[in-house]
Amino acid sequence: MRRSRRWLGVVTAAVALVFLGGCADTPTDVALAKGGVPGAPEGKGKPNGEETAGNNLSYPVIWSEGVQKVLPGTPGMVPVVQGEWWYWWGTEGADPDITPLSCLPDPDDNALCDDGVEGQATGATPGVGHEADLVKAFVQKDPLNQWQAASGTPAEFGVDQLDGSLYVDWIDWGDNLESVDWYTKSQVRTEVVLFQENPDPLVPWLEYGMRHVDGWGIDEVHGLAASIPGDVPEIGPGSMATVFSPCARLTIQKLTKDRDDPTLSTTWNSETHQWDGDVNAPIFNLPVWSAGDGPGYYNAEINVKGRIIFGYTWNVRRLNDDGAGDYRATFSFDQTCGTATLNTFFVEGVTEIIVPLEEEALLTADDDGGDTGGATAMLDTGNNLTYIDIRILERGGGGGGGGGGGGGKP
Repeated sequence: MRRSRRWLGVVTAAVALVFLGGCADTPTDVALAKGGVPGAPEGKGKPNGEETAGNNLSYPVIWSEGVQKVLPGTPGMVPVVQGEWWYWWGTEGADPDITPLSCLPDPDDNALCDDGVEGQATGATPGVGHEADLVKAFVQKDPLNQWQAASGTPAEFGVDQLDGSLYVDWIDWGDNLESVDWYTKSQVRTEVVLFQENPDPLVPWLEYGMRHVDGWGIDEVHGLAASIPGDVPEIGPGSMATVFSPCARLTIQKLTKDRDDPTLSTTWNSETHQWDGDVNAPIFNLPVWSAGDGPGYYNAEINVKGRIIFGYTWNVRRLNDDGAGDYRATFSFDQTCGTATLNTFFVEGVTEIIVPLEEEALLTADDDGGDTGGATAMLDTGNNLTYIDIRILERGGGGGGGGGGGGGKP
C-alpha cells in the first residue's frame, strides 16, 4: 500500500540549522528584530487594515531549475515579529472538524484574550490547562512580520542526481479533490504540492513552526509560532522541502466516457500537452513559466501556511465543456520553460503520491466498495505527469474552493 500523510506530521525541535544562501544561527539567535521591516511604512500595519504584505516562506523550497520566485525578506535574515499576533494553545475536535484554541490579545491588557469591549479587560486567560503549548502566533500578510525559510538549488540542498536533475519524492493533490465530488456551480481549487525529503536528518533545513489560529479556506489565518516570553520563533523539523518548477503545467479536459468505464482510452500528447482519445480538447492548458498576474493563469504561490504550492481556482460555471461529467486535471512539465530547461522528474520507484488518511481507510475497509465521492490521483512516470479525474455533478450550490493542499501535510 502507498504511504499516507500520517508520517508527515509536524513536530518541533531546537536543532542545528542550515541557512541555504545565508549564514547559520542558533535557535536563540533567531529572535525578534527590534528595527521593523526595512521600507515598511512607519505606524502602518495589518491591524489597521492600511497595509498588507505577501505570505512569508515558512517551509523550505527547492528551485529545481534555478528559477526563483520573489520572497519577502532575505535569506538567513533574523525574523522580524513586530506586527499582529494571536495567542494559540492547541486544537479541539477531530479531523475534519478541528477548531484552533486561540484568541487575539486584549488591547487593554494583552495578557488576556480580547473581550471585544474597548476600555475594559475582562477576557479569559489564554492557555489555561495548556500552558506548555501556549505560544504567540505572528500572522502572515502583515508587513511588520517577516521571515524566510531555506531556499536553494537541488545541489545546494544536496538532492541532485549525478546529472544535476531532481527526482521528486512526493506528490500531493489537494484533499478537496480526493475526498468529494463537485458541481457545475463550484469553484474548484486545484492544488498540487511537490515534496522532497532531506537526505541528511542530522542537518535539518531551516523551517519555521506555524500555527492555524482562525478561519477556514480563503479566510484562514496562520502565524509564526514564538515563545512566551521572549518571542523566540519556533524552528520546525526541517526534514522536508517543497519543489518549485516554472516548467509545471495544468491541463483540464472533459472525458467523453465515464472515468470508471473500462473502455476509456487516452494517450498523452507531449507536443500539445494534452490527452488524445476519449477526451475533448482542453478547456485550460497553461504553464507556470508564461503566467501573468490574475486568476486566469496557472501559477505557484506561497500559501498562508508558508509553503510554495501550485494552484488554480477552476470556476466550473464559467469554464466547462457542456456541463456535468468527468474532467481530467493533469499536472505535467514543459521541456523548455522560457530561459530554463526542465530539471524536475517523476521517477518509477522514487516518486509516490501521498494518499489522504480517509482514502487509506477506505482502501483497507472490508466492504463492497462503491462510489465514495472524490477522485484518485494517478502517476504516469513514463510521461512525467500526474492526473486526477474530477467528477462534476449537475446540481446547484456555489461550492467553495476549499483545499489548502491537504489537512495532513506538514
